[in-house]
Amino acid sequence: MISFIVLHYKNISETLTCLKHLKKLNGDKSIIVVDNNTLSAEDEIRITEYTMDILKLDKNYGYAKANNFGIEYAKKKYNSDFYFIINNDVYISDVNINDKIIQTYNEYKFDMLGPYIDSPTGESINPFPIIYGKEKIEAEINKCKKLIRIYNNSIFYLILKIYLKLKYLIKKPKTPTNGECIKTGVALHGCALVFSKKYITKYKFPFYNETFLFHEEEFLYNRVIKDGLISVYNPEIKVYHEEGLSIKNSNKNIRLSKLFRENERLKSLKLLLKQI
Repeated sequence: MISFIVLHYKNISETLTCLKHLKKLNGDKSIIVVDNNTLSAEDEIRITEYTMDILKLDKNYGYAKANNFGIEYAKKKYNSDFYFIINNDVYISDVNINDKIIQTYNEYKFDMLGPYIDSPTGESINPFPIIYGKEKIEAEINKCKKLIRIYNNSIFYLILKIYLKLKYLIKKPKTPTNGECIKTGVALHGCALVFSKKYITKYKFPFYNETFLFHEEEFLYNRVIKDGLISVYNPEIKVYHEEGLSIKNSNKNIRLSKLFRENERLKSLKLLLKQI
């Protein structure tokens, strides 16, 4: 059995679209929705059209810890062979994806598996380009601190926006792409990630339990390196990541959203530095 664990936060339309796709998949499966304390009673009823497994958390635990709760729920109730963690804005159209996951495991005996990720911007890719190594992490920490200072000041933020716009007009950044062939020993994107039972039984917390958001991929890759785990990227397994583009924010909210992001990234990077 494959347990699909969908992390829900606020956007019910994306969650319902995700569940509609999952319901159509072939094979033995369970679907668990983990709610980071945002579901209304009405929305909960709508979700029960697709699954009765709704894990309602008492507060917003972020990404890693909430998914750990979901995996523990699935492990106790279903004792699944695989645990497919997906964001609520990830859609799976390949009805035979379960068979492909099983085939990949039979060949590679993976601990974690990542798919080809199609997305509107092309920014969600596998293998995932992580920040790894003490020097690179320290440099990224300094970058976060600078961005926090900028995002805390609306004038500095406006100057940065103008600078980046001019910079990209002169030289457009390269769009990253997914790998074309199967690769092992690589970092994998957290928006859609498969854990095998042997990985789940090895660790009390499948995700590093102390972060709220961001850089979960680096923590997992650190385990791959230090513990000799098997990570596999298979482009024959495909998902679509909407990347939350349906959410529209005001300019002010965008600045504050970026400020929140950098503050959380800074916390995660500091924790990561201690692990390396």
